[in-house]
Amino acid sequence: MKKYIRPEFLKEGDTVAVVAMASALSEKSRQTLYWKEMLESWGLHVKLGKHLYDSEPGEFAGRDQDRAADITEMLLDPEVKALISFRGGYGSMRTVRALDTSLFAAHPKWLVGFSDITVFHALLQSQGIESIHGAMPSTIGENSHASEESLRKALFGQVKSYRTAPHPFSCCGQARGRLVGGNLSLLHSCLRTPWENHLDEDSIFFIEDVDERMYNLDRMLLTLQQGGFFERAKGIIVGQFTDTTGEDEWKRSVLELVREYMPTDKPVLFGFDAGHEHPNYSLYLGREVTLDVTPDGGLLKFE
Repeated sequence: MKKYIRPEFLKEGDTVAVVAMASALSEKSRQTLYWKEMLESWGLHVKLGKHLYDSEPGEFAGRDQDRAADITEMLLDPEVKALISFRGGYGSMRTVRALDTSLFAAHPKWLVGFSDITVFHALLQSQGIESIHGAMPSTIGENSHASEESLRKALFGQVKSYRTAPHPFSCCGQARGRLVGGNLSLLHSCLRTPWENHLDEDSIFFIEDVDERMYNLDRMLLTLQQGGFFERAKGIIVGQFTDTTGEDEWKRSVLELVREYMPTDKPVLFGFDAGHEHPNYSLYLGREVTLDVTPDGGLLKFE
């Protein structure tokens, strides 16, 4: 297994940066600072990207180069210990294109986000750097306490393992490998890019998605299957698949569709609470983990 860089965990008094890496903030998000108050209640100082509140046609949070400039500034700022993306949406790949990506390895810091931010996680994995797949300011608020607490623990280095309830679609077994993955749509978009993860070392592959039609999910799952991703993975974690349309026409649920593509000769854990619903538990992507799936449920343990 390749050795990964693990950024320093946070402590009270540290500074975190909140930046817009992709889509612009919604009007509702512009009217609340609950997320800032939450971070400050953890004993953290908060710096905002200069272009956090920018908006450009296409619903981007400013121009590609402006979003990249905010990220660059925070990476070069010695006070900043973590970068938190305000939201996902669309635009991460355009932002990455405008970045000097060597700065991530030169100044390793925790990067937090999910959904479209999967592109950044894939980039960091290609450079051997751990990151946090977890809640963003745009997703916290009402009924999100478990997601918030999980993120706090992850930033402060307190997440050691997760246990899950039994799920009828899970496949029992035990495996060890590096936890990789994220949003299925973005993993599919990363194919044939410099940050595609070929799973050429022992890997536990995590997937989730939101707001997709059944045929789109089927196409992406089929592509990954035919590309050997599910075969090469030592284990698979299926997170939340939210707001899927077309289940009635397909005469099956979205998880039934996902199950059709899962191997039966290795551990496959269904029902893990990570993705576009609450709770959205934080995951250390790039970390070596042990996945143990039994009839009594699942155990994901971080090394």
